[in-house]
Amino acid sequence: MKKYILSLFIAITVISGCSTTSLRPDVVDKSVTQRAQSVVFGVIEEVTKVTIEGNRELGALTGGVIGGAVGSANSDEEIESGVGAILGSLIGSRLGAEIGSAATKMEGVELLILKDSGRYISIIQEAGNFNFESGQAVKIVKSGGKSRVLPRKSN
Repeated sequence: MKKYILSLFIAITVISGCSTTSLRPDVVDKSVTQRAQSVVFGVIEEVTKVTIEGNRELGALTGGVIGGAVGSANSDEEIESGVGAILGSLIGSRLGAEIGSAATKMEGVELLILKDSGRYISIIQEAGNFNFESGQAVKIVKSGGKSRVLPRKSN
């Protein structure tokens, strides 16, 4: 029974980790549809490629659970099994965090933008299907504390 519950927990954790929120500017969360969003305009001054770190927490959790299960199974004695579970959890958590980060990291861009108001802002977002360049006119869409940058269509 213990192995069944552990297997079920691991499967749920792994599957829930696959449903990440996109950071691409051309993908919007369902919760912002049919809601008013503020828009400001500006011009890109600089574009810098960046790497957005992946999800370390999910990998650490999964690795810790798996490591603990493997570590506790190495002995039939209660004390040794407990020590094995603790060591297995620590090692598994560290390895899982690194694997989780590497598996979910993404390429992004940092956009330094001069807004029409004369103020500079910097926004980092996942690299989408847009090729941003210095001097390009853009619109910044703000909603719920998040901003996304999209090319401004010329008339």
